[in-house]
Amino acid sequence: MNTISTLVQQQARPYAPTLHCGNQGIDQLFQRVALHNDAVAFERLFNKTYRSLCHLSSRIVHSIELAEEVVDDVFYNFWKNRKDIQIKTSFASYLVTSVRNRSLDCLRKSKNTKHASIENIPDVPCGQSIALEAIVYEELSRKIQAAIQTLPPQCRIIFLMSRNEEITYKEIAEKLNLSIKTIDTQMGRALKHLRGELNISNF
Repeated sequence: MNTISTLVQQQARPYAPTLHCGNQGIDQLFQRVALHNDAVAFERLFNKTYRSLCHLSSRIVHSIELAEEVVDDVFYNFWKNRKDIQIKTSFASYLVTSVRNRSLDCLRKSKNTKHASIENIPDVPCGQSIALEAIVYEELSRKIQAAIQTLPPQCRIIFLMSRNEEITYKEIAEKLNLSIKTIDTQMGRALKHLRGELNISNF
């Protein structure tokens, strides 16, 4: 990380505020970097995701050294373009996609793999895949919980009873002294609201 550290030290504003980032999520750290040039948040992001991303890249380029260069390059470009990056899902997903695409580019440029394609990329081993998925899952879970809190009180209660207690609409209706039709309507509203908040269609 020597090159990246040097770049951060050169470009970060001397007066940029830094936070204790130990328990912050990846998207929150991304916001600190993009909005405040926070070098501490950048280093935290790097350390939190580097190993898993290198594992992913190495399965594509078949070289630990090249994989490290790929991940370094992704973070180097992220820092340089941090104010212009548009995140449509989560920053964790952005990192995984960027590393996969850059690894594939390296593979295609190799003299021995001119015809490499995405179909030829091997699967990430189970343990490494779990680590990568955990990064994305953590951010999605955080967003889901935040979205649930924006539901109207009654709607939120009904949704949580259905999802967390795994009871039927009839049982919810009896507990809340409401009609089954009301429960069905409120659940429909909750799901529609959450799909909109999370920008997903299969919630």
